[in-house]
Amino acid sequence: MSIDAERVRPAVLLNPLAGDPTDADSHIGGPMLWPIDDPWPHCDGAAHDPASGAEPFVGALQLYRRDYPELPFPEGTDLLQVFLCTVHHVLPSGSYGPDVELVWRDSTTVFELIEEEPEPSEQEELYVPTVNALEPIRFGEHEDKVSGGTKIGGWTAWSGPVEFACPDCGAAQRQTLSLATHEPSGEDVEWEFGDAGNLNVFTCPQDVRHPIAVYVD
Repeated sequence: MSIDAERVRPAVLLNPLAGDPTDADSHIGGPMLWPIDDPWPHCDGAAHDPASGAEPFVGALQLYRRDYPELPFPEGTDLLQVFLCTVHHVLPSGSYGPDVELVWRDSTTVFELIEEEPEPSEQEELYVPTVNALEPIRFGEHEDKVSGGTKIGGWTAWSGPVEFACPDCGAAQRQTLSLATHEPSGEDVEWEFGDAGNLNVFTCPQDVRHPIAVYVD
């Protein structure tokens, strides 16, 4: 493989568009497929800026394996759910933004859904997306020409070089998702990260259930 080929990574631009998705669909900001007997994720508030009480996470994104096989689904799972704590946090990387939690689940084991998704008592509206369906665009992304849109994989539009090591096994983490303030199509979903930048989520290539890294750039 040539050096230039190594600088190209597969990417999927999610290309959000206004729509009315259900919990059976991949989407941004729509209803989550969440079982009634599974505790809804909460943030303990310790990393809030300023520190405050616990708040429920907000369902931000869910992606089914049938639509996005490019994601590193663990064995026995077919759904990735992304949650944001929509309060300002000081992130471990030193940047500021919402906290992020990833849930990988087997959708075929969900039979009875939660009646109502919990809502935070307070939140920053700039972290809350509008509801959008997705029309993905697949492409090879060159590290010298990086898309700023919400995407799976690809390269990170760094303002400076940053690397993260998995705290569990030491492996170099790799960008799995990037949530964007602005979309190439102009169909923004009304969340904002940093100075109109991206919230980048890194996972361990050995096990995506190891702790993630989050960086706003």
